[in-house]
Amino acid sequence: MNKNELKFAIFGRIIHTDYFVKQLHERGFPLPLVIVSPDQEYLRDQRLLTQYGLYGDLEELLDQGLIENLVKSDTVNNQETLALLAESKSIIGISINCRNIIKSDVINFFDGNIFNLHDSFLPNERGGALNTWRILNGINSVGNTIHYLDEGIDTGAVVAQHKSDIKKKNPNPVDYLKAEVTNCEKIVDDFLDLLEAHEKIPSTIQDNNVSLYFPRLFTEENGVINWDWSAADVERFIRAFSEPYPGAHTQYRDQKIQILESYVDEGFNQEFHPFCNGKIVTIFDNLDVRVIAGGQALVLTRVAVDDSFCKPGETMSVKYSLNSNRDDLERAQQYIPTTKEMNVNEKGVEKVVNATN
Repeated sequence: MNKNELKFAIFGRIIHTDYFVKQLHERGFPLPLVIVSPDQEYLRDQRLLTQYGLYGDLEELLDQGLIENLVKSDTVNNQETLALLAESKSIIGISINCRNIIKSDVINFFDGNIFNLHDSFLPNERGGALNTWRILNGINSVGNTIHYLDEGIDTGAVVAQHKSDIKKKNPNPVDYLKAEVTNCEKIVDDFLDLLEAHEKIPSTIQDNNVSLYFPRLFTEENGVINWDWSAADVERFIRAFSEPYPGAHTQYRDQKIQILESYVDEGFNQEFHPFCNGKIVTIFDNLDVRVIAGGQALVLTRVAVDDSFCKPGETMSVKYSLNSNRDDLERAQQYIPTTKEMNVNEKGVEKVVNATN
């Protein structure tokens, strides 16, 4: 089929959506229909990602004439969406961070010609919050995939993939997010090249037996620090919920403290009894703080109190301890948020000071 007839419907918004829209325009594809969730479901993404240039602006692309229609809807799984798709004469679909699990009626509308752009190298890492999970599990690479969309969760046959290594020694989630931008640009280009060449789109069935699934996470609920873990595990946990996220957290004298940066004090060889875990034992001259984690020394270098960054020694004192409530720790391991829950308190939230400040 000629590309002039390949009318896309795009579901969802993220920085990759902007790139996809721009490439459709540059390559002479028809202007796409874009369907996204209401603005309030992206407030958190907008707040956390804009300062890194990772949010995008579909409204601007609409004003520039690169989008035929930008529709905001609570769900794509209804008759209104099917009517929109038919009216726009969309014949190929792609999900790019769609907030809804797209169900059979929409999938069937495209007669199987619907795809998903996913931020992992499938079949590994199905699900969400993948950059946090990567750091927790010591994975210093990031992959992205375009695959056929079916009724499973990231289970459809793979069309295009690209993987890259993270060169930074101790990366934060934002480092993976930046690498994903490059990965996604490559596989979007490869995918559109196939369409332009009028070739049959190749695909490879995923091996379900080697797949891994990880659920979405919400830093404010899941990011509770367990001081009984080893110092290395606590350091990794702190990084996993760091930029662009607000930071893993714990309690200091009944006050919530977010911890953004730390390192294992490898030059301090003394081992400590488990009773010491969480104890603040040193305030350095530069206001870093040494604390005990898993019987080992860990140095905290940057924290936030009420979303305002400071040096740990500005707010902490020796003789006191950092601790996390057991109920909070248990909830943190079990809690699986929805995007609505994650955005419910976003209205009126002040933008956090840039992490480089």
